[in-house]
Order: sequence, then C-alpha cells, then structure tokens
Amino acid sequence: MKLRPDLAPQTCQYISKIVSDGLYNGCCFYRADFVIQAGLTKATGGNVANPYGRLTVNESKGHNGRGSVAIAHWDCVEGCGTSCTKHAPDCGGSEWFINLKDNAHLDTTWGGYCVFAEVADGNSMQVVDAIEKAKKSNGQNIPINRAVLQ
Repeated sequence: MKLRPDLAPQTCQYISKIVSDGLYNGCCFYRADFVIQAGLTKATGGNVANPYGRLTVNESKGHNGRGSVAIAHWDCVEGCGTSCTKHAPDCGGSEWFINLKDNAHLDTTWGGYCVFAEVADGNSMQVVDAIEKAKKSNGQNIPINRAVLQ
C-alpha cells in the first residue's frame, strides 16, 4: 500500500503508528465481498488490542474507487454488529479495507469512509484479487493464512 497523506494526514499518521509497532503482524484479511477487510484480527483467532484507541477524525476527501484503501467504521460502532442501523461517522480505528471495485456510495455513506492509501501497483492489485478469490471460495469465516499482513 502507498499511504496518501495528501488526502488524510492524521489517518496516515494513526495507521503508521500501528504498523510501526508491529500490531498488524500475523493479522489477516477476514472479509471479501465488494471489499477485502483487515484489521487487528489474528489469522489464528482472536484480536490484538489497539493501544491508540479510536481515530476521532474522518478525513473523507478521497474517492472509494478500485484499489483505494479506506478506514472502516466497523470497530467504532456503538452497541451493534453486522445489522447496525447507526454508525459513528467521525471515527474509525484499526480496521480498514481495500475496495475491489468502484464504491462511490462509500464516499458519503455514514459520513464517508476515509481513503488514506491506495494499492501500490498492478502486481499488488493481482494479490488483492487473489485474496478476494480465496476468501470467496473458502468461506468468509475461514482465515486464509497466506493472506497475512506483514
């Protein structure tokens, strides 16, 4: 991934701290539908604690197009799971996703999903597509250990 501090400087700084501390090491992509999503979910099960808490700003300026990387609101939803009716628009956390297609609706839904990076090149996008294919053929709840964040 190539960070985009021109779009989201505070978000890039936040994610960079998590990366520098090695908190994503051993974590996996666990979702694939119109995005592939990752965060502090371990490939072996369980989660890594985030010592930085929530990201309290939504720098939603970029477009959620194919290959863009955005902060998910998943880990900052108050009191609900996958069937939420309310997300907190001005927060995020350690969860992020890579858009598999043009998802313009994410530019404004729930206050917009902040694009902070992009897939670095065509070879990297081929890896993203392979992760999507592996997740869809093996099931959403089965970690794909080769798709581990390093």
